[in-house]
Amino acid sequence: MKSRFHGAATLSVLAVSALALSACTSTGGGGEAAGEGELDLISPGTLTVCSDIPYAPFEYVENGETVGFDIDLVDRIAEDLGVEPNVITTSFEAIETGSALDTDQCDLAASGMTINEERESVMDFSQPYVEDNLGLLVAPGSGISGVADIEGRRVGVQQATTGEEFAQQNGADVVQYEDSSLMIQGLNTGDVQAVVANISVAGPAIDDNPELELVEEIETGEELGLAVKTGNTALLDRVNESLAAMEEDGTLEELKAEWLGSADAGSTGSPEPAAS
Repeated sequence: MKSRFHGAATLSVLAVSALALSACTSTGGGGEAAGEGELDLISPGTLTVCSDIPYAPFEYVENGETVGFDIDLVDRIAEDLGVEPNVITTSFEAIETGSALDTDQCDLAASGMTINEERESVMDFSQPYVEDNLGLLVAPGSGISGVADIEGRRVGVQQATTGEEFAQQNGADVVQYEDSSLMIQGLNTGDVQAVVANISVAGPAIDDNPELELVEEIETGEELGLAVKTGNTALLDRVNESLAAMEEDGTLEELKAEWLGSADAGSTGSPEPAAS
């Protein structure tokens, strides 16, 4: 079930830039949805989406069903395109390096992914749809009260994330985990003394493990986006149109409240960890 973390951290949905909607694009349920005729989808009639699962609150499995913020987002985009969504589990490394898109494993990458210059060089990003910061999460008795204390300490990160880069830059003895749930497990078992991950990870982890403590929020100004193969402007334009429509009709705000908690209350939320 969905849960919320109430704390000082802020996670907010960005106002997506207003984009002119084409007359043939549905704005969600109403109007005429365009087919994928002008789009070069890898499976006709299907929007294939690469996602690193579990990666909550953006994508994870609950009661045998894949759910989450990104899942609802791509469901709406597929509806606007007049096609069916198909989310496939893909390693985050394959997603963030662009290889999953370049080898036509999927049309769209949706995995709570931070937009940065390195990634922009290997894929094309949508308008950002969420702002996020990093957080430092510690176990009881770690003796770590902030980033200044992590030098030389065993700090867990999800591999290929901005959290890993930050921990390395601050002299931590970095321990990589393949996914976010293993990272939190490492913190709980004492394999590491802290983890650096997005605030969207820390809140759910504390919900499930109240003994853990978020000791510092790291202001990074990160923005999350969806991604397509470099040069796939036809699909990117349609994704941006759909995001703009969701901003206009309030869907993005509803998804933020459902999966991430109330930004106005300074909270984040949802079941288990994510990385970006």
